[in-house]
Amino acid sequence: MRAAVVFFAAVAVSFGASGEDTIRCRNGRLVNVGMTASEVSSRCGQPKSRTVEEIPVMTRLPTGAARQTGTTHAERWIYGRGQGQLDAMLTFEDGKLLRIELITEP
Repeated sequence: MRAAVVFFAAVAVSFGASGEDTIRCRNGRLVNVGMTASEVSSRCGQPKSRTVEEIPVMTRLPTGAARQTGTTHAERWIYGRGQGQLDAMLTFEDGKLLRIELITEP
């Protein structure tokens, strides 16, 4: 019974987006976490969509309060990978690929 609960919990978590370290672009070239945005762009071409945002960087003070000490530049690129393949969302911070997620929902 416990194994069934763990199995169903794992299946439920898998819907939405799944994390990957490497993906294959539509043209067959590979990209992986740690590459720069320019390396990814040269291998995969332009994404079908791109979102850019500035995220505040916070520091906890000795009093327990939080203070903004700067910002980091984040981008999310969506790549269509071809017939029968899930789209991929690539997340960059400060120009470096941090995360690859396969988009499993329409």
